[in-house]
Amino acid sequence: MSDLRLEWISKRAYAIWEEAGRPHGRDAEHWEQAAGERDEFERMALASAKKPLIEISKKAQPKKAETAKAKKKADAGAEKPVAAKAVAKAKSAKGAANSKPV
Repeated sequence: MSDLRLEWISKRAYAIWEEAGRPHGRDAEHWEQAAGERDEFERMALASAKKPLIEISKKAQPKKAETAKAKKKADAGAEKPVAAKAVAKAKSAKGAANSKPV
């Protein structure tokens, strides 16, 4: 047995002994009860690890994400918002007014 398992059983057997009113001479009974509880705990943990907690239907599963290249291409082809166009126009007009002919 591993040290962690023995330690758990020992602590649980002690707790069982205290709950029973600290009777004399029943240590083997408490140890067996604690060992049985640990075995059941391990069985349940293994059983739940083998199967998923919930099943997800095919409809609920996420679709494959777009690739990064396709996303960049879509963003590049997107038109600038109207407000951004207006600001760009104003800046270019201001720049043209301030420029001196050579």
